Amino acid sequence: MFSTMVLPPDLVADDVIGLRDQMSARIAAVLRPRGGKRKEADAPLPKGLDPLAALPPHIDKPWKRFDAAATELQGFRDLRASAQADQRHSAASEEERSAANTDSDDRWRAFEQWNAGAAALSDDGQTPAPSEARWLYAQLFPAPDGLRFITRRPRVQWAAMVQRMKTLEEERAQAVIEGFGGTRHHRQLIAAHARFGEAYGFTNVVLAKEGTPTDGRPQWSAARDALRSLIQKIESHADPEIPGSEALAAFLLAPYVEMVDDLARTRRRAPARKPEAVPAPPPEAGGMP
Repeated sequence: MFSTMVLPPDLVADDVIGLRDQMSARIAAVLRPRGGKRKEADAPLPKGLDPLAALPPHIDKPWKRFDAAATELQGFRDLRASAQADQRHSAASEEERSAANTDSDDRWRAFEQWNAGAAALSDDGQTPAPSEARWLYAQLFPAPDGLRFITRRPRVQWAAMVQRMKTLEEERAQAVIEGFGGTRHHRQLIAAHARFGEAYGFTNVVLAKEGTPTDGRPQWSAARDALRSLIQKIESHADPEIPGSEALAAFLLAPYVEMVDDLARTRRRAPARKPEAVPAPPPEAGGMP
């Protein structure tokens, strides 16, 4: 006979939650309202076990305690799994922020180089004149800061970029962009600007994630204690002098017995650990090292 005083040492939360579900199904099978007739869909009961209107009180109370503890343990595990998934998503979001920032910086550098090249041209009588390119450069990259705005904190950088993007939408700026072949530079800058705004939550909502629950020891301890108490109460219910008590105990304990056997088989199949090497005694004085 197995011991119910000490639960299997390799018991894990999945075992406890699965055992709760198995026992719940058996309890549902054995309970039947007074006067209720058996239905074809009802689970068959073993010989010697008749349906009950309710569990004996000394089993019902620990069962409800175990059911509640296992449910709380399962809830903690679900919450932790969800939070861990959120963390992985947040890590991906941080990577996207970094990539969006780099992309934006690179596009602004490329645009600045194009604008500087156009502004350095000499006046050849064509339109737009290079002076217009110099006007645009002064609007976007005024001395002494120039491109320094892309090195600022995200909020400061965003405000500076928004102001410059509005300038680029003006008719005068568009004439410079089209006249000096900067359309491709501008198009890529628009895309990088939109990516930056989304990644940092300036153009959409980015919710902060709650911290991951990490300590499930209280739930695990409560579930184990409740299971131990329940098994003991069910075992103690079996009495040869009370008809049906042994059948009920065996019926309810069957999933636990099966679980204990499964864990024992797993332990037997596990490879044996090699014994630790015993250090050699130190050499005696004058002996070989």
